Amino acid sequence: MASPLLTLHPLLRQTGGQTTPLTLQTGHPSLDTALHEGGWPLGALTELLPRTPGQGELPLLAPALRAALARPGWLVLVCPPGLPHAPGWAAAGLPVERLLVLRPGTPRDWLWAVDQAARAGQPAVLAWPGRVTLDGKSLRRLQLAAAEGGGLLVLSRRPGQADEPSPAALRVRLQAVKAVLELEILKQRGHWGGQALTLPLPWPESAPPAPARWLTQTL
Repeated sequence: MASPLLTLHPLLRQTGGQTTPLTLQTGHPSLDTALHEGGWPLGALTELLPRTPGQGELPLLAPALRAALARPGWLVLVCPPGLPHAPGWAAAGLPVERLLVLRPGTPRDWLWAVDQAARAGQPAVLAWPGRVTLDGKSLRRLQLAAAEGGGLLVLSRRPGQADEPSPAALRVRLQAVKAVLELEILKQRGHWGGQALTLPLPWPESAPPAPARWLTQTL
């Protein structure tokens, strides 16, 4: 039976059930080396904890998102902290026409949307909980959804939630400082956390706007 999300947007396509690798290379060799599994986990929950929501996640993920979009389907954004800034996405090599932005109106609908997008097997789902409270049960539900869909599922949570328990396979704290990203791997599946590294912002040949303009703030 098709996922209910497929009826929400007619252009969504079911891609689950295909054989997929366990990881997706990050596009940053030093980060791949620091990660025990060699990249972002697929079919599992990843948590990023940026100092400021919307500043750092997309530049960090851009190389992997380009690779993920080699598969059919959508890059799903659930409640981003602003509107996607088309020039920034285009400069990073990410086609704006492959973006699908969902803005559920209630915490229950937010959880349902992320769950269904992940289960539908979309190449990548990025979600910002904002004020949505995620307890252990909710996080486990999302972990199971990611396992069923086999794609990349990333939650951008607040840094104060770093001390809360989570079933996520990978948790990374980050902040954008001028032209670099400062990362701390808090947890990773199959290995101890605690690794810290600095990455240059992954701009392509022509530099896109500053990190804050990847997501233009809403009024």
